[in-house]
Formats: sequence, structure tokens, C-alpha cells
Amino acid sequence: MTRGKIIYIDWDGKIFSSVEFNGDMYPDGNADRILEMFEAGLFSNYSNYESFVIRFNKSHYGYEEELIHPLACKEERVIDITENCTDYLYIINNSDCEWIIKDQNGTSFLDKRTLGIVRFQQVERVIYRVLHENAKEFCASISKKEFVEILNQLRDSSDLVGKVNSLFRNSRDNVECDFCNGAALQISHESTVVFLLRKLLKDAVENIDYYIYELDYGRKYEPGMITDENGHDIDFSSAEKLYDYLIGEVK
Repeated sequence: MTRGKIIYIDWDGKIFSSVEFNGDMYPDGNADRILEMFEAGLFSNYSNYESFVIRFNKSHYGYEEELIHPLACKEERVIDITENCTDYLYIINNSDCEWIIKDQNGTSFLDKRTLGIVRFQQVERVIYRVLHENAKEFCASISKKEFVEILNQLRDSSDLVGKVNSLFRNSRDNVECDFCNGAALQISHESTVVFLLRKLLKDAVENIDYYIYELDYGRKYEPGMITDENGHDIDFSSAEKLYDYLIGEVK
């Protein structure tokens, strides 16, 4: 089983590591999502890193232990991997400083806004995030009103399914049968709708999924849960505010 950890260097030089995920953590396996999200600009602050690790674990592993813990370095801005036993380390440098990775061959440099891929005790490659200018030219092909109506319909359908399933579970006369899950058919198209919205709004980091599944259509949102790289709140309390944020991102 290929193991791997996701290591994050924050803007102030603090270092954090995920737990060791066991299984398919090579770059062309489950870890391809890490590379994809890095290139899309997801890891611009610690909150985004934390949210990604939680969702990554939920999608692939389901560990119930604490997922992230701080790391300490013996030397300033130096990560020593000469005794590393994990198959792969994905080291994201979101600080404004160059860091050094000390491996069996000596030292490698990890520039700011880069991701280093380590295999055992050796740096395999470094990835630079490329910003695409043509993203500024994008205009949403779905209006705010249409977007809000779609998400509100998904929310109402999901709520209805929950109520119907609860009725079956609590019924004294209920017997086990396929029909007890029949209500779920009402939203069997949900994943397809979310996928299309994600594509239309260029939502590479899956903010729409986060709003729906983690924040329960914004109902679990609290100030401070999501921040930008300057520490300012990003408000995901409603579909309207989510749309405004997404349009602002692509513009």
C-alpha cells in the first residue's frame, strides 16, 4: 500500500502535516487530487488546506483520528527528509520565503508558492503554480438567479428525502424493503447537477460541493470558518453569496 502525507507551510512559516494516508498516495493515484487543487490555487491559506484534508479523508479513507498536527523543524526554513519512511510527501510552500529540503543527495530548494513531491528520502520534483491570464476573460454562462434557484431546489429535494426516510424509519408498520430508499431517487441526479455547475462556474476547488455537503446549503456556516489569504471572512451563508464569490474568483 502506497502511503503519503500532505505537509503545509503557512504564510508565517508554521508547518503542518496530515496523518499518513495509507493507500494509492502516489502522484497518479489518489494524490492527483492534491496536485490538481494546488495548480487551481486552492491552498492559499490554512483554512483551505484544512478543509481539503478533511474532504480528502472523507472521500478516500474515513479515518476518525485527528487529521492534522503541527511539525517542528530543527533548522529554520529547513525540512529534513533524510529519515523519512513515508512513500510520498507532498510539501506545499505557501510562505513568502524559500525553504530548503534536505535529502540524501544534499539540498533542494522549495520556492514560495510551490509544491515539492518527495519519495522516501529524495525530492522527486517541484511543481510551480501557473496563473492563467485568460481566466480573467471568463463570463459566467449562468445567471445569479438561475444558480440560486437550482441550489434551492436541490436543498428542498434533499430536505424532503430526509423527512420521507425519517417517516419510514419511525413507522411501526415499516418492514425492510427497497421502497424505503425510494425517496432517494428524487435526487439521484444531484451529483450530475453539481458537476455541471462546477464546470460552468470554473469551480476547480469545489466550493459548491463544500457549500452543499459540508455546510448543508450554508445552514452550518459560521463567521471565521472560511478566510482568504489575508484572513478576511468569505461568507458562504447563502447561495447568493456563494455565487458572488465564485464570479469574483473567475473575474
